[in-house]
Amino acid sequence: MLLQIFNSPIASGAQLFLLIVCILIGLGAGLSAMDVRSTLFKKKSEDEH
Repeated sequence: MLLQIFNSPIASGAQLFLLIVCILIGLGAGLSAMDVRSTLFKKKSEDEH
């Protein structure tokens, strides 16, 4: 599916747009996961004290 999209003769701008969107989604997921971990660790440390 992805190979068909990138091999299809669409404008290079559209390919670049798809690539940027995928990168942004990946970064957003990573940052949200880090936020969840930090909040969980903060709550645990506060409960211990």
